[in-house]
Amino acid sequence: MEHIAREFLPKERHVREIQKESREIKTVSDYIDRVDRYILARGGENSVVVYRGEPKIYPFPCRPNIFRKGVMEGNPFFERSLFNAMRQSNLTGEKRYLDNAIDAQHGEFPSRLLDVTYNCLTALYFAVTPYYREKEDSKDGEAGMVFLFFVDDIFSPSARNTNDNYDAIINRDKPWFNGRKIFQKNHKFIDHIKLNSRIIAQQGAFILFQGDEAEDLPAYMTYGIRIPPSAKPRLRHELKQMFGIHTGSIYPEIINLVEDISQKSRRLNTRDFTWENELAYGMDRLEKELEYYLDYAVDQHRNGGENTDQILLEIEKIINSYRVGIVEFVREFPLEDRTQLAAGMKGILERYQSIVHEFADELVRYGIGSVSLKSLEITL
Repeated sequence: MEHIAREFLPKERHVREIQKESREIKTVSDYIDRVDRYILARGGENSVVVYRGEPKIYPFPCRPNIFRKGVMEGNPFFERSLFNAMRQSNLTGEKRYLDNAIDAQHGEFPSRLLDVTYNCLTALYFAVTPYYREKEDSKDGEAGMVFLFFVDDIFSPSARNTNDNYDAIINRDKPWFNGRKIFQKNHKFIDHIKLNSRIIAQQGAFILFQGDEAEDLPAYMTYGIRIPPSAKPRLRHELKQMFGIHTGSIYPEIINLVEDISQKSRRLNTRDFTWENELAYGMDRLEKELEYYLDYAVDQHRNGGENTDQILLEIEKIINSYRVGIVEFVREFPLEDRTQLAAGMKGILERYQSIVHEFADELVRYGIGSVSLKSLEITL
């Protein structure tokens, strides 16, 4: 996956053609055109688009800082201790852990939340400008990146399911959930744009990473735009002169939220935080991932198929990671709840088998090849 992603991302319908005919980003106009064309390439998909800018190309991009600092190694309750210490120091209020986490994120403490923005120009600013404590041009010798994420579900920061979810991560009090690798794949997009002045200014939101290790965001939802080093000074100038976006910017509050909130409410995920719904959410991810890789494999096959064997191996690894996660979940489920487990798992297993078999049939139908169904099936 790492090799394919590094060499071929972004890969989606029509994106290879966009890349071939698109010139290097030199101006804000070039950048907006590229963003627009990526959105059009997803034509007909009812997704929310958010963005993230990074001032250099990292080996592992789009990772929350808690996974880069090693602070949780040997200390599973680090976050809860951090929030309690922040409360004692009046750096956050006596409120929900999720609110504490957002205060921690913007207080430069370790966090499992990844900052994103609804504004593609704000993301471009972060791609051409390092953190404000560094000199503005200190990373002008390196290419930056803007990432586009096409999000399926929105989780409200005030909803019970979102807070139950986050509390389970911090308290580690749900045996069916904590430490389960299958749930690391369930990245949650949390709509949170009005909590403090910084979030308002950046039109910000977050992506929650649930596990003790960072699971990469799935490729099907991610696009990337490379910002050349030579373009950074001009892009900073244009952002400031044309759009008033710069380090000292003050953004006005948005006073008319009716339409915005009405649209988002149609996509809010309000399913209860239960192990059945978490597994179902994981199956949604698997289905999306395989749709993405089928499209990619078909494209490669039609263009000569030089990487077909490697692609099939990578696909098997992805499917197997879900299989292993489900098997581990069932094996370690509390003994006293086995009756409930048997009833709830029947539909999940049937859906998993159906997704994998349908995908395998599609590979054969397109003449691409086959995956090892026997090793990918789940028998409990």
